[in-house]
Amino acid sequence: MDVNTAEKIKSKEKEESKMPKKKQGKQKYNMDEEIIIGYNTKKDKDNPPKQNTKAKKGKTQQNNKKERMNKETNTSKKDRTNNESKQVNNKQVNNKQINNEKNQSNPNKKKKKKKNIVRLVFEYILRIIIAICFAAGIILFLFVSPIFNIKEITVEGESQISEGVYISLSEIKIGQNIFEIDKESIKSRIKEEPYVESVKIDLLYPDKVKINVTERYTSYMVEENGMYFYLDRNGYLLEKNYIAPDVLLIKGYTTDFENLEVGSRIGEEDLSKFNDLIKITDAITNNNIDTKLTSINISDHNNYILEFNEEGKTIELGDTSDLSAKMSWINFFMVKNKEDKGTIYLNKKEIYFSPERPENVQEPEKVQ
Repeated sequence: MDVNTAEKIKSKEKEESKMPKKKQGKQKYNMDEEIIIGYNTKKDKDNPPKQNTKAKKGKTQQNNKKERMNKETNTSKKDRTNNESKQVNNKQVNNKQINNEKNQSNPNKKKKKKKNIVRLVFEYILRIIIAICFAAGIILFLFVSPIFNIKEITVEGESQISEGVYISLSEIKIGQNIFEIDKESIKSRIKEEPYVESVKIDLLYPDKVKINVTERYTSYMVEENGMYFYLDRNGYLLEKNYIAPDVLLIKGYTTDFENLEVGSRIGEEDLSKFNDLIKITDAITNNNIDTKLTSINISDHNNYILEFNEEGKTIELGDTSDLSAKMSWINFFMVKNKEDKGTIYLNKKEIYFSPERPENVQEPEKVQ
């Protein structure tokens, strides 16, 4: 076979392989019908024509690329997971290292903290000691220095008891340190005196003391077996004496005065009538009754009996209702029957003077 013819045949085969299948089916050229010298163009059934190697190579290349891409994606995923796991491991390692470093540094820090705490406690204790010493020095100065020694004691409010008695009861001494004064103990000692109602102690620094007292006054008396018992307006027994004071005498009492201690208060039954007693005496004073009231019998709170010894008259007052009107009647009878002795009855519906009932008695004007 000629070389040129062989090359032509090969070139034709190449063109046919490049052509699409549809075009190959339509092509009129038939290689089985044509005989070329030196070359067998008929297709051998036993030896089928070889397939196109280039197409196979293209497909294999694409498949290889896909496999490579899959491998790359798988490897990238694996790399990512590996990297993430490595990062986690690295973090754990770093944390362990940090914890180890902290654990290593903790003993030093603990030691420093302990030293600081010990230092602070020492400083605090030292400050307390200094403060105590300073305070002790001040206290020592106040109690030792003669600047604060008492040089003057005064008493105010005294009238029935002398200043000397109050100073003696207080037990305060000239030259005594003023900071040694115990006010409460001084008050309790002075209030042991029955005539004292209240006490106030004033320390006038640096060297003076003032005692302020409020005294009780004798307002009433009780006579029993020649002994006179002095009472104030609140029912306190101030004194027992054989000398009668110039005050109102109370009769009809229930208190056992012989066994009542000085400074104590009268019995509750008598004490309940003391409010009425004060109302009556205040009403007599406010209505300008010049005649002196000598005594009041308090045995019956519904009928108090008043005695005016200088006028020789007794008044049965009744209770303490309508005191202003009753005081007007007392004034009326005192003027009208000034020279007569007898009893004025104000505890009944009909008001009159006895022993003889007066005729045409008109009611006097009430004193405002």
